Amino acid sequence: QDAAIVVDRASRQLAFGNRGFFELTGYDPLSPEPLSVHRILPEFGEGWSSGEEQETSLKTANGRNMAIWLSVNWLDKPGKWLLLRFVPLNVQHWRNTQAQRQEEHLDLMEDLAQLTNQENLESALALALDAGAKLVSTEGLCVYRASQKQLRRVMMQGSLPQNLPDTLAVEEPALTYTPSLWEQRIRPVGALQQAARDAGIHSLVSVPINLRENHLGLLVALNLPSQNARQMIDLLETLAGYIAATLHHYLTLNSLRRTVWEHSRALATRNAMAENSLEGIILLNPNLHLIEMNPSAEMMLGYSATETAGLHVENILIGAENLPGALRLARQGLNTPDLGILHLHRRSGQVFPAHLQVFPVKVGGELTNIVLLLRDTSEQEQIRTRTQQLEQRALLGEVTAIFAHEVRNPINNISLSLQLMEMNLPPEDPQRENVNRMQTDCNRLTHLMESVLSFAKPMEYKLIPTDIHNLLQKMLERWRPRMARLKIELHTQTEEPAPLAMADARALDQVFTNLLSNAMEAMREKGGSLAVKISRAPLAGGRLGVKISLSDTGAGIPEEIRAKIFEPFYTTSPQGTGLGLAISKRIILAHKGSIDVNSFPGGTIFHVTLPGVESETL
Repeated sequence: QDAAIVVDRASRQLAFGNRGFFELTGYDPLSPEPLSVHRILPEFGEGWSSGEEQETSLKTANGRNMAIWLSVNWLDKPGKWLLLRFVPLNVQHWRNTQAQRQEEHLDLMEDLAQLTNQENLESALALALDAGAKLVSTEGLCVYRASQKQLRRVMMQGSLPQNLPDTLAVEEPALTYTPSLWEQRIRPVGALQQAARDAGIHSLVSVPINLRENHLGLLVALNLPSQNARQMIDLLETLAGYIAATLHHYLTLNSLRRTVWEHSRALATRNAMAENSLEGIILLNPNLHLIEMNPSAEMMLGYSATETAGLHVENILIGAENLPGALRLARQGLNTPDLGILHLHRRSGQVFPAHLQVFPVKVGGELTNIVLLLRDTSEQEQIRTRTQQLEQRALLGEVTAIFAHEVRNPINNISLSLQLMEMNLPPEDPQRENVNRMQTDCNRLTHLMESVLSFAKPMEYKLIPTDIHNLLQKMLERWRPRMARLKIELHTQTEEPAPLAMADARALDQVFTNLLSNAMEAMREKGGSLAVKISRAPLAGGRLGVKISLSDTGAGIPEEIRAKIFEPFYTTSPQGTGLGLAISKRIILAHKGSIDVNSFPGGTIFHVTLPGVESETL
């Protein structure tokens, strides 16, 4: 469409001219007179080369000089024919401006294409509004986003009036569902146009932000250029389309992130439950090959999860008679919640009782995995056996108490009769020795029956704040003469101020009598040292306790019998009943305390710990 001519380079005569050339210059295309290029372009020189462009002057047919933009190209390789194109300079300037504008638009479109690559939605909206303001040359842009039953302003760019509403009703007419242009000469409709009029805005355009009939928000532009308003609205609709896609992208992304987070949380919860569950968990694929097992299953069976991965379940769960049938049902999608108690084999060959459950896992109706829940019932069996033993012991204790009570009366009668016989025998009678021996046996039986009754019958203790130091001091004073005869040195140490314990003093007297008696018996032959230490000690839960340590320098307790000394009727002394330490432990446990022993060649230490008074602190 531009004016163009073909020039013979040798003659510099016009060989051809198009219609645009003759209309631009006014020359007659039918004139027989040859038209020289110098007549048309007085400044045209010899040194012009193909592809060159410059501003120059063209002389029209009526002699007027016209400023033009000239471009030169060769039509053939030798350069015989030249193609000259003429564009009025003002048209060329307009074209350059449009080209530059188009290039800017392309750059802005590239920016808009990067909206979904931004760090977050706020950054993307800021970039969209910045590009949009340059695209339509507006004074201000803002985005309202749909939220429940209203539109809330979430982002703005440029100069916006202070009274622009923060929220809009979704049902506002002519605003939110179709593009709308308002100018000062038009009566305002709705809060947005009214605010623009009050602020002196001369024009306002609102464009809905929709995506597949979903209303996501509203794009508002203020004071658009008055020329090409329709084109500006079209550009704003394009911008609204980009913003709609961006909103949808980030909404979808946030939804996916929430879904991933929920799945991650569910997976972490599942892993934590599996890792810390006391039940063994074994996961199989539909072909009954192991995928993984939790630590409890590893401990029960003696295998690690890595070495069993891919193995058939029947190579691991050996001895489960009912398992194949349950697995067949699981492959059909049926649960077997209770297989009862099975006897399985550990890796070492040891047999253990276990409770087994089988569950299929289906996704969309398709079997994906099979879960086996395994519970080792060995401990329960031990507890049940222990409970039976305790019940039997309780029954035996009742029978023993009845027996001891019934036997004690005949023993008393025998003892009384022996005393009468001794009184009636002459001093030199040889039967006196037999009577004395039988009297000693009666006393031993009486002591034994009293110990049995003390151990068998339940006792109620009155726990009150008790000064353990004073209690032990009184007891040691009673035992001091005997310790002197046995050449036993006494050492005592009490933390100041003396700690108080919640205890029954009468019951503790029996405990410490047993412990002191045993300590002195251990040092009967060679003497030695007896040490008593009283101190405060922490208990579980941050409570305060009182610790009493009694140590002797006797021969010590051999390791093989150390664990049995608190058992009833176990004794190494010919004169002992085997109930002293058992009764002592029972009393201490009733006080919610503890008693234990450390022994080594050359000494034994008993540690008794009792609850302290709550008002005291360490």
